[in-house]
Amino acid sequence: MLTLIRIKLFFILALILCASTSTRTLGQETETSPWSRFGMGLSIPTLSSPQLMMGGVSAPILDGHVINPDQPASAAGSVTTLLQTSLHGTNVNMTEGDSTATVNSGSLGSISLVVKKPGGKTAYMMGITPYSAKGYSVSRSFNDSLNNNIGNIVETYSGAGGTAKSYLGISHGFKGKKWIPAGKLDSVLVSSRALFLGAQVSMLFGEVTSTGRLDIEEVTYLDNRTRTSMRHRSLGGLFGAQALQLLWAKYDEKRNFKGSATLYVGATYSPGSLLYTDYEKSVENVQLLSSIETVIDTASYINTLDAEGRIPAKFSAGGALVYENANGSRFLISGEYMQEDWGSISDSFEIDILDGDASWAKASRTSLGVTVIPGSGGASYKAGFALDAYPVAYNGSQLSGWRASAGMTIPLEGSRSTSRLHFGVEMGHRGLDSENGTVLEGTLEESLLKIQIGVTLAPFFKNLWLTPKLYD
Repeated sequence: MLTLIRIKLFFILALILCASTSTRTLGQETETSPWSRFGMGLSIPTLSSPQLMMGGVSAPILDGHVINPDQPASAAGSVTTLLQTSLHGTNVNMTEGDSTATVNSGSLGSISLVVKKPGGKTAYMMGITPYSAKGYSVSRSFNDSLNNNIGNIVETYSGAGGTAKSYLGISHGFKGKKWIPAGKLDSVLVSSRALFLGAQVSMLFGEVTSTGRLDIEEVTYLDNRTRTSMRHRSLGGLFGAQALQLLWAKYDEKRNFKGSATLYVGATYSPGSLLYTDYEKSVENVQLLSSIETVIDTASYINTLDAEGRIPAKFSAGGALVYENANGSRFLISGEYMQEDWGSISDSFEIDILDGDASWAKASRTSLGVTVIPGSGGASYKAGFALDAYPVAYNGSQLSGWRASAGMTIPLEGSRSTSRLHFGVEMGHRGLDSENGTVLEGTLEESLLKIQIGVTLAPFFKNLWLTPKLYD
């Protein structure tokens, strides 16, 4: 009875946590950047610490002690029920010509929950994760001496908001075993292969707003304000598969483990989905009177409900090789490729959500990651590198960048469980690509530095959740 109460309390607290933070996740400026003024905002990698520390590799990674929200099949490989979240801090140094600026921001990462009975073959997962972010504030001033000498003019552009994705999924695992020789006269039965399949249904939602202002210093002229609001929603899905194959394993005559090598492969596919947008745009002439902005007249007003567009199909695939030794040490090297072609659906939008001189492009990410565990029961050290191509091109040049990351995962001391703490750092660079692969000269460049702290919580080892009692 007490165990049942604890289970219910855990689920209630998890649901309250997801509900209380969903609005904040929906509207947060996860990553401040002027490039976020286009479309739904700047697309960001899933803010899940265990995967970010490895360059974002997720499709082939199967770690039973953490949650992998981008791979629905991985939930079946979890050792028990898990709850995971993280905090992220970002420093962005922006340079354009002789101008520089620095912006600091912080945000909550993904909130994920996996429900699984220890030793079971089926698992359920749910959560909410940031999807895109719009956060910027830029301005320029100049003197117009040609048009009746109206004096100084200040143009200001700002944006806020973002979109998030909530999901609910299920996965199931299939495992096989075989006998491995232990010396000349004995053998050991071990797990030699496994296949995990999973699926998620997701809802993308959120609102992004942008405001453009033209302030004329001469009080006899009216100022101009253009405000745009887009509320997005889309129902989608994600399918995933993971497989592992034991390449070799060694045992001595006393059946003691000496070492092994295992190959992991994985893939995910998200089919294209409809995107519905409530679009509102107003162009107003305003005047500042006694520090109060007053609308004089409305030059234009557009209000469109349920404007249709599309989110393109997305796929990722990768592999990993794991070596394990008798002392518990482990070495993993992995790689992954992801692609999402926004250019293929550029003509499917009823309204122009990009704005400006931007155009849709093919998004992709190539990631490499390594994990080193020096010994049994200790910390794991991770590092990764990623090349990102964003789904936006500006004046014919695509926005791209690179990220390098490193971090560590340590057991949560004193918890008497498999809970983990994650600490990571990431640095990178973002800008427009020129034809020879370098950053286009004279355009906005961004240098990124991020710090992340995450936690994965598991039940106390004596709480055998979802396991039937042998006796009352």
